[in-house]
Amino acid sequence: MQKDVLIIGAGTMGCGIGMVFAAHDYHVTLVDQTDELAHKAAERIRVMTADMIEKGAQSDSWLEKAEQNICYVGEDSLEQLVPKATLIIESIFENPEVKRSFYKKLNPWISPTCIVCSNTSALNVFEMAQLSHPERFLITHWFNPAYIMELVEIVAGPATAPDVIANVKALLVSLGKKPSVINQYIPGFIVNRLGAALMREAAYMVSQGWTTPADIDSAIALTCGVRYAFEGPVELYDVVGWDIIQAGALAMYPSLCNESDGGNSIARGLIEKGELGVSTGKGAFDYSDTTPGEYFSRRTERIIKMQKFIKQLKEE
Repeated sequence: MQKDVLIIGAGTMGCGIGMVFAAHDYHVTLVDQTDELAHKAAERIRVMTADMIEKGAQSDSWLEKAEQNICYVGEDSLEQLVPKATLIIESIFENPEVKRSFYKKLNPWISPTCIVCSNTSALNVFEMAQLSHPERFLITHWFNPAYIMELVEIVAGPATAPDVIANVKALLVSLGKKPSVINQYIPGFIVNRLGAALMREAAYMVSQGWTTPADIDSAIALTCGVRYAFEGPVELYDVVGWDIIQAGALAMYPSLCNESDGGNSIARGLIEKGELGVSTGKGAFDYSDTTPGEYFSRRTERIIKMQKFIKQLKEE
């Protein structure tokens, strides 16, 4: 694959993905709705790279490569850029109509040899995008911050060719990522689907008055949070023993929450009060003593420290 990539959507995720490619000497063209918005992404990337350097997670060369290897343009340039592209990553607004309109506009310009990846975190873009070459279309779901988090979920569409999946997986590995493959679209993919199941039960336990959000977070952080750093839930159950797991499942499953309508019960109450989380200063917990920027910076630093420690642990 040629060492250039066209990323459409210069928001937080598009910028983060662009930084990863730029750091690996790809030439990145980052596209937003207007030239002005696209160039604002340059400042966003400078802030993110400076933060990484300050935290000791990267060297000054990260900033240098971002400045050298990324160019910023408005979407007026798409008609000229798309036909030449060999890899397109779409990271635009998560709205079905916006996605549908975007792909309808792009389709006539896309080369038959171009691979198109959507960074959607939830939408079934395969139903929204009627592309002439669906065998070269797939989802690559990156996690935020994209330049730190190692996992990328690869989701195959109904017509995605196996060799395209293999090539994209190899590309992501070469970027230092660890992809997980889902063989067909399912709502939530792996991570969000499992997270939703966990949070449905957590919210149910809170709604029944059995425990509190703080006690749930403490219980998970002090058990799963420690073990899942080096072994996933399936390997953990190998350790426990499947006979014991099955006995527990038979006892617990009938009492687990199976509500399929109405979403998360904690979310319903918080949304009604306008308490959406860190962004509003309060959610299930109180964040009034910090700003969102400060909170996310500390969170990023913790992720970096955990990754370093886990790497050392696995090398022992």
